[in-house]
Amino acid sequence: MNEHAYCTDCVFVCEDCDDVRDMEQRIVVGVMSYCDDCASYCNRCEDGMDNDSSRTVDRDESWCEYCWENYSYYCDSCSESYSGDCTYVQDTPYCERCYESECYWCEDCDESFTNDNSCDCRDNDNDRCCRAYRNSGTIHDYSCKPNPKFKGTSKHNMYLGFELETEVQSLDSGARYASSNLDGIAYLKHDGSIGNGFEIVTHPHTHQEYRENSKLLWDTIELLRTKYGARSWDTDTCGLHIHLSRKGFKSGAHLHRFIAFVYHNAPHMMKFAGRKSRFARFNDVYTFDEYDRPVFSLKHKVASPAFTPSERYSAVNTQNAHTIELRFFRGTMNTSGVLSALDLAQAMVEYTRDLRLDDVKLGALSWDWFADYVVSNNGLYPDLYSRLDKIQSVDINNKIVANA
Repeated sequence: MNEHAYCTDCVFVCEDCDDVRDMEQRIVVGVMSYCDDCASYCNRCEDGMDNDSSRTVDRDESWCEYCWENYSYYCDSCSESYSGDCTYVQDTPYCERCYESECYWCEDCDESFTNDNSCDCRDNDNDRCCRAYRNSGTIHDYSCKPNPKFKGTSKHNMYLGFELETEVQSLDSGARYASSNLDGIAYLKHDGSIGNGFEIVTHPHTHQEYRENSKLLWDTIELLRTKYGARSWDTDTCGLHIHLSRKGFKSGAHLHRFIAFVYHNAPHMMKFAGRKSRFARFNDVYTFDEYDRPVFSLKHKVASPAFTPSERYSAVNTQNAHTIELRFFRGTMNTSGVLSALDLAQAMVEYTRDLRLDDVKLGALSWDWFADYVVSNNGLYPDLYSRLDKIQSVDINNKIVANA
């Protein structure tokens, strides 16, 4: 305030900082008056509260102590407070994000468990697996997560697993055939988005293992297509999702380069994948500044999934604690098509592994640079290499009906 004299109807003295302030800056807390630098209003009840009593809820709201104690819960996993409902796992409250990344629901036990605490349904003994598998002997519940069996040896601990959704004309016989043939290699799961079929979920394999030692897997997929009427590409319900080990990335910077490459080349990714899908969005990396201009940001993508919100239905899903998921591929029962997607995933990981900042500034995240890398290493990625020249001519709005 200036040196003029003011009456007490026009000014007040802040209880905390002792500054003399205009009445428009006054916030009443109980019977005390605070300035708006030392107090604020509770976002829930809208009562005044001093800064020492303010509690953060839902990461960006300020609540008073009473509302915080009575209407929020504290997630022990991410050490944050939230409004709404929580999920208790063995008497410990979890927020939605931590629950999805660190826990699972077992329909058979009718209970939730943490990922490192297996229930009977995650035991390798099929007699104790989920109810759906015990009843059918072929297809697991969607929520069932058998313990992973890692195939092959990876220098960088990079393992890939894929989920291939398929509609099957001869469902029962096809499921019996696939479940028996793929035991220990992959398993079948229900998926509510598939009308009459299942998803094939592989155990984690190295890229080399898929290419050199997985003949039974590819023969099974091929016979599902030719004998049992399995379809994936020419449907509106099926996709191919590829998971990559988080531990396989060299560093946080490597993961950042990998994700940036995918999003910077969205047109090529969609053309290669054969689709544009609302379940694999490429626009979730854009925010808007104060002038409503789009701003590209991967901050929410590379941070820990337990602490930073991100979109699951995006091209690159980073919500999982142990894997990065590529969701943008159209499903295909053509084994070369699946292998080309695995080639692309592995090639992008290795291409971005040792890129330097100077390389990126020169344009290393462009598709042309990457294509040169694939051509130079065509023996490692033969199915991807064979498709490079066809990508530009693909029209993602014109679905090609193939034997897939």
